[in-house]
Amino acid sequence: MGCVKVLSRACAVSATVFLTAAGTAAQVAELQTSDWSKAVWDAASVGDKDGTFTALANIPDTIDPDNVTDIRAAIDLLQANFEKQATEREEQIAEKRAELAEVLAEAKNNDPDKLSEAMAVVLFLDSIVLDREALLNEPQVRDLIQRAADTAAKAEAEQEWLTAMELYARLNYLEETSQRFKKDLQRQMVRREMLTLYVPERYWDLRDERLRELEAEAQANWDEKYAALEADPEATEEDFEELGKRPEIEGLPEFNPRGADFREKLDGVTPDLVQAAMGQGARHHISGTQLKTMLIAGIDNLQMLIEMEDLQDAFPELAQDNKRQKLLDHLDDEREKLEATRRDISLVDLRRTLSRLIEMNATTLKLPSEVVIHEVGSGAMAQLDEFSQIVWPHELRTFYKRLDSSFIGVGIQIVNDPVTGDLQVYTPMPGMPAVRAGVRAGDIIAKVDGEPTVGMTTDQAVEVITGPRGTDVVLTIKRKGEEGEEITKDITITRDEIEVATVTGWRKLSPAKNDWDWYIDRDQKIGYIRLDKFAQDSTNELNAAINSMRKSGLNGLILDLRFNPGGQLNQAIEISNLFIEQGTLVSTVSSRTEPPRSHSANKWKASLAGLPMVLLVNSNSASSSEIVAGAIKDYGDAGNIHALVLGERTYGKGTVQNLHRVNSNAAMKVTTQFYQLPGGKVIHRRPGDANWGVAPNLEIPLLPSQVTDALILRRDADVFQIDENGEVLEFQPRNPDSDITERPDPQDLIDKGIDLQLQTAVILLKTQAPMDTSGTAMLGG
Repeated sequence: MGCVKVLSRACAVSATVFLTAAGTAAQVAELQTSDWSKAVWDAASVGDKDGTFTALANIPDTIDPDNVTDIRAAIDLLQANFEKQATEREEQIAEKRAELAEVLAEAKNNDPDKLSEAMAVVLFLDSIVLDREALLNEPQVRDLIQRAADTAAKAEAEQEWLTAMELYARLNYLEETSQRFKKDLQRQMVRREMLTLYVPERYWDLRDERLRELEAEAQANWDEKYAALEADPEATEEDFEELGKRPEIEGLPEFNPRGADFREKLDGVTPDLVQAAMGQGARHHISGTQLKTMLIAGIDNLQMLIEMEDLQDAFPELAQDNKRQKLLDHLDDEREKLEATRRDISLVDLRRTLSRLIEMNATTLKLPSEVVIHEVGSGAMAQLDEFSQIVWPHELRTFYKRLDSSFIGVGIQIVNDPVTGDLQVYTPMPGMPAVRAGVRAGDIIAKVDGEPTVGMTTDQAVEVITGPRGTDVVLTIKRKGEEGEEITKDITITRDEIEVATVTGWRKLSPAKNDWDWYIDRDQKIGYIRLDKFAQDSTNELNAAINSMRKSGLNGLILDLRFNPGGQLNQAIEISNLFIEQGTLVSTVSSRTEPPRSHSANKWKASLAGLPMVLLVNSNSASSSEIVAGAIKDYGDAGNIHALVLGERTYGKGTVQNLHRVNSNAAMKVTTQFYQLPGGKVIHRRPGDANWGVAPNLEIPLLPSQVTDALILRRDADVFQIDENGEVLEFQPRNPDSDITERPDPQDLIDKGIDLQLQTAVILLKTQAPMDTSGTAMLGG
């Protein structure tokens, strides 16, 4: 017919004239629908956002003239919500520009707090501007980055760890492409790990001091604004109400010493363990890093510990300058010998060096030998990459628990309240023991089996709440009553196996575990599935959801992998195979000790081949999520499947870690290969590479406020609050001051323009689905 991909009104008219002479009106409408659907899809597939909207706007009059599918209203709403977002973006940019100018003026003397505040404003701007490169190249921003870098280095030299960490973290976010500050941030993270391991109370105090400083500053700012209002004769009562209450200086709660003894955590750490781990790391790691390079990094790590004054609470001898310097001199000697060696060292050389370190330590600082070995081992493995590590004896049980999709517990997700530090129930898992016992979202856990949780971290809480199956745990919870009064009650819960569902749907219908409405558009039979991670039963869960929809019919599917950090490779392969009939799904390459491996599709497993599908991703979609997204995108681009990827560029974690048991009590992870997509691209983020991860076909950025609103709405919409008798309670907002009185409706994500990525995906699939709602693409049992 000679029509271009983006169908114009003229093209549509000419087609109508031509076909009217040759066929029936029904044939005309059917062909126009097909051409229009293809025009929309083609524009979206090549990332032409303007072209996509042009094609949508040029919907022929013959398409769904009776508005059975509400397609026109849906397109109009999408356009209106994009315009609304553009207005909000402009307003937020203007507001943050003004704030940045004000903060930069206050930061002229390079005050670390003001520099950090200015960096936070730039980071916010970075997340909302459309031209990120232009922002980062502005002279004032380049100057700010340099001054912040100089101040961070000065803070580190003066052992102001929290200041250095905060500045380097923000610098690293801004320079993520160049990774200029990645090593600086990693160094601060190592220091934080040392503080939390060896002197957790000192680290708690440092954070408490920092928080009190910030609270005092906020209080002073409030006092200044209040005084200005008092002196202003035109100040209104509304002005005082808008100012709010005077901030209090509270700091952190009292430190909880549970599990704080580092000696218990280092039990089982031996030279043989570290030697075996380092040997395997040097042999298997993808980089071919020499053993001597790893050992030098381990020596540097030990030196970092020796030079940290805040560790003197655990190791008083660090305060003795002569002994400390003698050990540091020995480390310098060992480092120089290793650097002068042209060949790599052997395991025998490694053993002898470790023995000399332990012997010299015994005659100087007398650190526990486990500390020396632990720090050398940690530093050596970190030299390989950020994902290679020793899984120490005290970490092994928790490590394996995280790999499983089931564990023994009560079925709640807990967080530390960022303001009060209280241990709070974030989400009780549907159908699990805690929900059945009456635990609700937002409950404060004041005690566990009578032990106060004040100052308890989430890891500490997990240790005491979990336990053997069939045993009881008593949670003392606090919540607000109907009249706003505080209620305290003991809830006894019997621990059981907790199966964490990884697949969820569009709308939760009841408190039952898998009771979901899977249709985001029931009329046109468009399904919606969220996959939170790739666990051992994810494919089975996804198939169960698909089969449920296919009983009524399925014309399109949205697979949401946003915020999915990855998981088991075999599950990523199986899920990719559902949509792809033949060809390579993913390969592993560049291994030093293993041959390349290729995983191919099995056409008998491709039960969804041909189904129109939109896959959603964002910067928090990583690893296995990227494997699925990459395979879908490659085969979609080639025209082999009816699918595209929408959202934002993925994280860029594309390496294979193999787990090796070092001994009966410890293990190690080591990066051995890169993942390669069917088109040949390696998705892993490497220094200087601006093309990491999976770039979506159609990029639709969200404002930070939209992301936050979407996550909160989805969190509250997915949980029913029930009492201990299983009766559904009236919705109560987590925040007592909230004006929300009803359980949130997921439809608001679309109607209110909160989630434009999701809304765009729905529109794209509506254009591909039959306009006759009695039609369906897929049926099955």
